[in-house]
Amino acid sequence: MLPSKLLDTYAHDLKTIELNRSIEEEKEISLGGLCGNLKVILPVAISYNNTYNNCFICANKKDAMLYYSNLSNFLNHEKVMFFPYSYRKPYDDELINNANVVMRTETIQHIKNLKKNEKTYVVTYPEGIVELYPDHKTSDKLSYNIKLNEEISQKSIIDNLNFQNFTRVDFVKEPGEYAVRGSIIDVYSFTNNNPIRIESDDDLIIKIKEFDSESQLTVKSLEGVKLLSNIQRDKNSKNYVSLLDFISDDWWVWCDDLSLCANIIDDKFDESTKIYSKIGKNSKTVLPLEPKKLFYSKKNFLDKVRSFKLIHLGNKKHKKHVAFNSSPPKNFNKNLQLLDREINDFNESDYSVKISFQSEEQVQKLSEYFESIGSQAKYKPYLSKISQGFVDHENKRVVFTDHEIFNRYFRYAYQSKIIKKQKNHIKKSGELSVGDYVVHIDHGVGRFVGLEKINHQGLEKEVLRLVYKNNDVVYTDVNSLHKISKYTGASDTPTLNSLSNLEWDKKKKKIKSRLVDIADDLIKLYLKRREIKGFAFEKDSYLQIELESSFIYQDTPDQIQTTEDVKKDMESGYPMDRLVCGDVGFGKTEIAVRAAFKAVCSNKQVLIIVPTTILAFQHYKTFTKRLKNFPVKVDYVSRFRTLKEKGEVIKKIQSGDVDILIGTHTALNDKFKFKDLGLLIIDEEQKFGVALKEKIKKKKNNLDCLTLTATPIPRTLHFSLIGVRDISIIKTAPKNRQSVHTELSPFNENMVRDIIKNELMRFGQVFMVHNRVENIYEIAGLINKLVPDAKIAVAHGQQKGDKLEKTMLKFIDGYYDVLVSTNIIESGLDIPNANTIIINQAHMFGLSDLHQMRGRVGRSNKKAFCYLMSPKISSLTSDAKKRLVVLEEFSGLGDGLNIALKDLDIRGAGNLLGGEQSGFINELGFETYNKILDEALSDVEHNDKSFKRNEIKKLQTSINCLVDPYEKAVIPKTYIQNSDERLRVYGFVEEMSKKGSFKEIKRNLKDRFGPLPIEVKGLIKSMRIKKLGANLNIDKITIRKDALKFVFFKAKSEKEKNNTFGLLLKLFDEKNHKYSIIEKNNQIILKVLGYLNLEKTLNLLKKTSN
Repeated sequence: MLPSKLLDTYAHDLKTIELNRSIEEEKEISLGGLCGNLKVILPVAISYNNTYNNCFICANKKDAMLYYSNLSNFLNHEKVMFFPYSYRKPYDDELINNANVVMRTETIQHIKNLKKNEKTYVVTYPEGIVELYPDHKTSDKLSYNIKLNEEISQKSIIDNLNFQNFTRVDFVKEPGEYAVRGSIIDVYSFTNNNPIRIESDDDLIIKIKEFDSESQLTVKSLEGVKLLSNIQRDKNSKNYVSLLDFISDDWWVWCDDLSLCANIIDDKFDESTKIYSKIGKNSKTVLPLEPKKLFYSKKNFLDKVRSFKLIHLGNKKHKKHVAFNSSPPKNFNKNLQLLDREINDFNESDYSVKISFQSEEQVQKLSEYFESIGSQAKYKPYLSKISQGFVDHENKRVVFTDHEIFNRYFRYAYQSKIIKKQKNHIKKSGELSVGDYVVHIDHGVGRFVGLEKINHQGLEKEVLRLVYKNNDVVYTDVNSLHKISKYTGASDTPTLNSLSNLEWDKKKKKIKSRLVDIADDLIKLYLKRREIKGFAFEKDSYLQIELESSFIYQDTPDQIQTTEDVKKDMESGYPMDRLVCGDVGFGKTEIAVRAAFKAVCSNKQVLIIVPTTILAFQHYKTFTKRLKNFPVKVDYVSRFRTLKEKGEVIKKIQSGDVDILIGTHTALNDKFKFKDLGLLIIDEEQKFGVALKEKIKKKKNNLDCLTLTATPIPRTLHFSLIGVRDISIIKTAPKNRQSVHTELSPFNENMVRDIIKNELMRFGQVFMVHNRVENIYEIAGLINKLVPDAKIAVAHGQQKGDKLEKTMLKFIDGYYDVLVSTNIIESGLDIPNANTIIINQAHMFGLSDLHQMRGRVGRSNKKAFCYLMSPKISSLTSDAKKRLVVLEEFSGLGDGLNIALKDLDIRGAGNLLGGEQSGFINELGFETYNKILDEALSDVEHNDKSFKRNEIKKLQTSINCLVDPYEKAVIPKTYIQNSDERLRVYGFVEEMSKKGSFKEIKRNLKDRFGPLPIEVKGLIKSMRIKKLGANLNIDKITIRKDALKFVFFKAKSEKEKNNTFGLLLKLFDEKNHKYSIIEKNNQIILKVLGYLNLEKTLNLLKKTSN
């Protein structure tokens, strides 16, 4: 590990040891000439020679986050604390960042609880210092300690949480919340990165666990916990002090630029004073504390900081100054030949050379490249995450980093303890709520009115109550959840089916018959492509390795897998047809760059079709920049180009002088004839009309085709899910990418002004989307009136190409502060400095459009904001309300696919081959339609052996074995009181049972809700029986006091049924059990005596399965 080796080396240097003595003797000292990570390594190496704690004050938040990241990589994370600023605007409690409050509280608590000889490092910046914190007495008074095996009543804990202003919820997600479930209390305290689960037995605390707020599962067990609410918002707190007041006099304080930090503190204090004076003029309530009680002044800061041992890390000389002879490494700008020469030069001068890599993949790529050119360069590779290399001329040590060599963006591990890993699953669409319309596979469309307990043959069971036409009722056992799905069609209020006629059965049979024909057509299309001989692209060359190594970001695991999938398809002998679905900003364009370059390396041309001129221009810039060091010619066509320029492009693609052409629908014109086209890339397919899609289809037949989308159209998504098309999903967020804060609000001028001013105060840019060209300049005028200091530009699709192009370039370059535009900005724009978007009349847009526009912000490490402005929610149509609420709900990273699934809920699936199926979906609901279509595809697959769907991509068919136990197999209210959550857990048990993950079910339920009651154990056993029964082709299993019945439907797979049937008979004969066989109503019923409970039935089926 490079950091630990470097630290040990520098800690034992004589100069470091002498420097430690000098600092101990001096009150103030400056260290100059420290380049790159020497600014981190040297202070830590010095601290290895003493017992003092250290506080680092960086000049700004970005530098502080970077310093924190580097320190964390050199030291154990537990020793390094980050102390940020919690406000986004002074005195605005609504804009407090809870994650930052947690870090501030955690740091203060850590400092207060420091033990003797326990060393710690705190990193902060001026804004973190200027915001004061409640003093020792206040925080001690409001904190509440709980220890393992302590006797304390649950009521006492709840009373204390209420006193601290914790909010009671069903499930804790945010700091300041708590939930109660039976003997368990979940609390999200501001002293912890994760929420805490406290389990008691009577009045004894038997378990204290830290758990993940997303999965609700345990992270680790604890001996005790301190519970503390957000005391920074506590109105009773009177005494506030600085971070510097919490640390003792023997701490060492390291500062980047003392005068700059003091001036920033002064500016922040002035800002709070101005805001406070405005509150005083407008307030009709009690005023908050005045600024001097909540914020640190410049004078207080300078007086306090000079009371510590102060070490300056800048080049400004102080009375005692120590200079170092170091320099930054050369800027290689991806030139690996220059790197080779540089390493050889250092080798000849007896410098030791080390290279820090963030991944094993990068180590391998550089090694392969050096091997391919016969390099003699000697260096030591290390896996580590340091931000900057350096050349230490005094000690003849050189450290390079892979991201500096390849000019890649370094994503620091800021808040690595707090930011949760993105969940690698698609959130379940179609969860049931009371009042929802549902489809029962046997009875049709009804309405779900809730869970009920009923008495069935002397046994209490929990059932779903479904109401049908004429108020007829169907009770569906929770063991039969696979038969029910939420209705998702075009109509909000579908017609309820009747239970008194065969209407539903007739409808199902008719549609199933038609879907078999459609499935047959689908498969013929699929097989047709498989019959066509495709071009097998060459394996990767060293140029491909060099290109991929030069990507400025670190590949996510999903990007790596998707790249491999695409290459495998391209190298096969069949035409590729792959859909890459990844959320906005997750790296789909880089996949396209690599695929295009691979095609060019095999002497093939590439056509990239995009929906807008803006996106064509953006892709042209991106591809040109990425491929500038390679012999690849890129061009583009759109309405930005003149007729003469288009004519030149046509000639070049015909002669082969253009390798990659990027274009709007213009490029589909018959005039564009390629010399040797091999790859077609389609970006955001859902934006194209029917006619254009037909043109694309004609081109696709014998070409490799790659489709990129953030919110796939339901048709495309549907194709991929049922296995007729290959799909790759990029669901891992780039490191440190934050979710976009999404807020729904009526249009308000004051709010618009504050939103823009807040973004400009952090030197960012703003998108203002208004989709009506006729009055877009009025909106721009309003913005100018509200924020007169802002530079404002207008962009819309009716502007001349050159004007629009110049406007966009100026905004990209940062010349304009606010871009007022139509939705032409929704696709492809990548402007990391634009982190706020206001969407006016948001209810007029589709869900995928809104998601795409939101994706224009949040493409850097900065927190991003999306404001959806519309008329009052109550005045909107049902679908408009749903769209806006879905976007506000799904604001997490990687939610593009979830939004596409929700889009299915809102507007149905559209059609696969024509309008006919829209009617099917409206009649059946999307999920039921999906089940029947899947059955139809399976029937055709069974009959046509030449077609085999990918089993991984095929929709999972529901387990169709019904289990009717005599024992209790339910979730009692005493275990999970909330009926909605109980229904969700039934669904979870059903889903996990399909996968056979019964240990996971037990672990999950025990972790979240406590020990399993006997009824829940019975439920899990019945699900295990259901799974085994389905595998053995048994249609129904009935367990009663006197006998056990197995029911087989004659019509299905006679051979397999007979096999199971024979095995059961053999077992019964061996055990001398009495059994009987009954045939009636197209069923075979095998009845046996002696198996009277779930456990015995389970054991019998296990034996039969073996």
